[in-house]
Amino acid sequence: MEFISTGIFRYSPPLNKAGNLIRRDGKTTKWWLIIECDPELGRYLRYQFKIKTYGTKKVQAPLWGAHISVIRNEEPPVKTNWEQFQAQKIEFKYKPNIQETEGYLWVPVQCELALKHREELGLSREPELPLHLTIGNLSIESKKI
Repeated sequence: MEFISTGIFRYSPPLNKAGNLIRRDGKTTKWWLIIECDPELGRYLRYQFKIKTYGTKKVQAPLWGAHISVIRNEEPPVKTNWEQFQAQKIEFKYKPNIQETEGYLWVPVQCELALKHREELGLSREPELPLHLTIGNLSIESKKI
């Protein structure tokens, strides 16, 4: 089963309300592009995970809320189109099959415009990790279980 939703393009997303781009590991979010998704979609999918795991794992929302990482710290060779779609709405398809990888919860996503935009920026069409909607992460206590 596949569903359609929308999100908003956010370039160089800040980590807090002060606009900080420096992460705890010293790296930056300068060359990141995410699609900010409906917080209710993230909440709903986290609730589905809670039901699926009988409430045995504690889940928290990601720092940027539910989002799709289109570019993850890849400086684009063609910078003229950087921020071309800032704050614009974009449609994507997702399958509600919740996956867990290294404590992160996500669902598979398809978004042709996001992949095309990567190419326009001179990047490979497909990111290193296939497009996915990050919906949450497990707390440290849950990872020990």
